[in-house]
Amino acid sequence: MIRIKAVDAQNILDVCELTTNQSSIGATMGGHFCCNAISIAEAKYNPELHPNAIYNNNALIGFFMYRRAEKQADTAILCRFMIDRQFQQKGLEEKALEYILRGLKIQGVKKVILMIDDANKIAIQLFLSFGFHFTGKIDQAKDCYELELSG
Repeated sequence: MIRIKAVDAQNILDVCELTTNQSSIGATMGGHFCCNAISIAEAKYNPELHPNAIYNNNALIGFFMYRRAEKQADTAILCRFMIDRQFQQKGLEEKALEYILRGLKIQGVKKVILMIDDANKIAIQLFLSFGFHFTGKIDQAKDCYELELSG
């Protein structure tokens, strides 16, 4: 069963060690710029950012962060979404994304935006399967996708 928990003092170190690297080296140790630790630090200084841990039952399996501006509360930008490598290809990406989108909809979000590197074919297929569509826009060398959350 998927559940979401805000990143807090109890889970922050574990969240920072999640990785998609095949070498199993945590993103903070591997020197990746867009690691979870950087995202969490960024959220500390930007109240529009919401970092969250993803659990399957009691196991920490992933991380996501979204941006939601008070003046545009009906739109969420999915800044980060990752499932740790040891939990990938078990159907948990789909279950987690479904749970996240349902939660955003409950909060009143009507549109979800995300940016994906066009080389990340697996992520693109995942998001397309949920109804996201390419907008034709490219921002910071990443393709922009949108999803309208229907009533």
